[in-house]
Amino acid sequence: MLTIKKAQLSDIQAVSNLYEMYLSFYQVDTSNKDPEAFLRTRLENNESVIYYVVNENNEYVGFAQLYPLFCSLEMNKTWLLYDLYVHAEHRKNGVAQLLLDQADLLAKETNAFFVMLSTGIDNLKAQKLYEKNNYIRDNEFYTYVKSL
Repeated sequence: MLTIKKAQLSDIQAVSNLYEMYLSFYQVDTSNKDPEAFLRTRLENNESVIYYVVNENNEYVGFAQLYPLFCSLEMNKTWLLYDLYVHAEHRKNGVAQLLLDQADLLAKETNAFFVMLSTGIDNLKAQKLYEKNNYIRDNEFYTYVKSL
């Protein structure tokens, strides 16, 4: 049985373990960085909402982090589903679906206009899941990033 919960500060250490696996999946160099402190600060400052999933053995098996944004064109709140990760051993068990459903619920509860996300061009499994959940790939706008 899977259970989804909203992370509190007391959950950060366990969620941080999943976050570090997520960073490794995306080949992020975490030397000179503190992933646990990053998550802790997001929650302390109410800058994000983090959900996690535990299984029947109370193992943390997946997490998602959403950031609140605003859409000037719609003049409404939106959510950026920036992070979603499921431990490799627990994939295909409905964990990601629970996290996506929870993101939808958060958006509805906060009267947000939409939830948006990005994923790697080569992450075909994630793309398939998102499209199954009515996420529509944007083919009208390019995304640009400037590193500083």
